[in-house]
Amino acid sequence: MHELTGLRSVIEHYREKGEVVEIEREVDSECELSGIISALNSLPTTPGVLFKKVKGYDFPVAACILSEKDRTCQILGLPSSPLEFKEVFIKLTQNLIPPVKVGSGPCKEKIYTRDFDALKIVPSIKATPDDGGRYFQPIVVTKDPETGVQNAALNRAMLLRDNTVILNVRNETGVGQCFRNCKKEGKPFEVALVIGAPLEMYISGATKLPLGQDELSLAGAVRGSPVEVVPCETIDVHVPAEAGFVIEGVIGPPYELGTEGPWPEFLKYLSIPQQKPLLKIKALTLRKDAVGYAIVAGTKENYNLRISNDVEFYRYVKAIEPNFVIDAALTPGTAHWHHGIIQIKKDDYDFEGLQVHVAMAAFGFSVYLETVTIVDEDVNILDMNEIDWAVTTRCNPSEQIHIIREVKAHRNNPIAGARELMDGSFVGKAKMIIDATVPWKYKNLKSGANRPVFERARFKKVDLKEYLSPHNYRQWIK
Repeated sequence: MHELTGLRSVIEHYREKGEVVEIEREVDSECELSGIISALNSLPTTPGVLFKKVKGYDFPVAACILSEKDRTCQILGLPSSPLEFKEVFIKLTQNLIPPVKVGSGPCKEKIYTRDFDALKIVPSIKATPDDGGRYFQPIVVTKDPETGVQNAALNRAMLLRDNTVILNVRNETGVGQCFRNCKKEGKPFEVALVIGAPLEMYISGATKLPLGQDELSLAGAVRGSPVEVVPCETIDVHVPAEAGFVIEGVIGPPYELGTEGPWPEFLKYLSIPQQKPLLKIKALTLRKDAVGYAIVAGTKENYNLRISNDVEFYRYVKAIEPNFVIDAALTPGTAHWHHGIIQIKKDDYDFEGLQVHVAMAAFGFSVYLETVTIVDEDVNILDMNEIDWAVTTRCNPSEQIHIIREVKAHRNNPIAGARELMDGSFVGKAKMIIDATVPWKYKNLKSGANRPVFERARFKKVDLKEYLSPHNYRQWIK
């Protein structure tokens, strides 16, 4: 996979394998395209999709290539075993490969610096009828004016008119820090919006690296070779040479604001409109065979883009008590952000209570995190049925539910964000620890069968090959 160059070659690779569907008929990018993506996501296995004719545009649009975890791991060249994936990904973040600057590349095949309208050339989508407008979903590349270090992240941009978009800059991110530093010095904030880049760059842009580290260096580590970057035409930023589209722009001064939203967030609610900075587009460069890329919130692909959150959460929690914590993950139902599961091994009396300590410390991982559930080593943390079973059978709410009242949360969750609409309130809510581990006082309690009360029923192990016909065995087992 790492030998493939550009998004189009990856699409072609999976098309030949039968994992990408091509839609020949013209599709409207306003709601129809996203409706098809939503329908594909309701299938047990979601294929990638290439929309060959998009109304109003000369370029095709792809989506859903990262919709399946196994396919995502193949593209990254990483193991699909969850725990092994985390350990390998951690090593990659510790051995970053910085980008290498080159003079030119495919993204410079066409260059527009005057008499152009990027909003009419680069494909955008309106996801739902209630959206505030049409949107790009780019990799946003910026440079910190104080350190000179670049940052890459995923931030949506709402289209206005006259080569102007509203960029969803979030204060807690690297992009937000770069913006604040520019405002502090009264400098223009130079931004490149990269669309249709190789997919490992999307994963890297969604990864939570420490501030001051360039996410394109993580993409290089994933590839095993540096990402080639080229200078922009009008701003002092370097962008991936393999990108499909590169939109160059500047925010302020005077740092004008506009109303951004609504837009469907990853928790499948429409966002609360906010005041965000206006980006004035100065140039557009692209490759002749460029492919747009559409990411619809709340889809499998949207969640898989954030699988590195699991890695960082595991690393963060494991470091608290490495001999006590076995594994940790963030639930896909909360877009790998809001609900953390921690698996521990409580095999000594002295460990009782440590699980709650670890859970409290885990909230330092992110303001997004709102619920932490702790389970024993025999519970599969990737199976919500198992977790529900543990909560039901091992948690006494009067003793094992712990509420942390009214703390900072994130507005993407409407139960917290709605408070922003009330005078004098802040974006927050209570947070919760669910201790679904067997209390130590019950560990050695035995039933009438002289088995531990909290040990699962044991069934005889059998080989189904001895019982099923060859046809049924091939159908159901292989």
